[in-house]
Amino acid sequence: MHGVIGLLVGVAAIFAFSASGFFFTSDEKVTVIETRHLVHKLVEQNFDSKNQRSIRKQITECLRDSYQYLAMSMYFDQAEVALPGFHKMFKEYSNREMSNAVKLMTYMNLREGSNKFLGIPEPRISYEWHDGETALITALRMEHKANTKFQTIIQLALEKNDPHLKQFIEDNFLDQKVKIIKELGDKVTQLGKYSSEKKGLGLQMFDNTLL
Repeated sequence: MHGVIGLLVGVAAIFAFSASGFFFTSDEKVTVIETRHLVHKLVEQNFDSKNQRSIRKQITECLRDSYQYLAMSMYFDQAEVALPGFHKMFKEYSNREMSNAVKLMTYMNLREGSNKFLGIPEPRISYEWHDGETALITALRMEHKANTKFQTIIQLALEKNDPHLKQFIEDNFLDQKVKIIKELGDKVTQLGKYSSEKKGLGLQMFDNTLL
């Protein structure tokens, strides 16, 4: 008899705890999910899906450029090429593009965007780079392309009324790209002068300036 009474008291206690909210109900679980979704939307601050896609594409582009510059850097570090200045310069370019990709990923998190990691194409290796000038022109084309893509992101941000994204791209990338394009253009001109004036030693002497 005492056992039955104890069992009934235990069941009553469970119902009492459930009614008081001690145990989560299915409705409360839904409320938690809805709250998280609300927080996500509030932090997202109307971050348009097209703007997010444009940034994800640019992250992939930055990673691809970093991979390409790394391949170029390693090419000039080979014993049969042995141009340490070019090796150093393109290694720095590779690091810069990786940094750019991380900046964009961090921005996506800041705005509660969705980071998705896509495949990176295999870098191209060209034995034509051995003259130095061809490698500089390759880099110059890469930077022109990147600059155009960043401008496209800004244009889309304007269309979607996203001034924060526009300002972020302008402050962190546009000025950088304009300066690098000018820098590479100067280097092409300087290498041409070294090559014409110093004959066979021109490339080696120019490479020393990169160190």
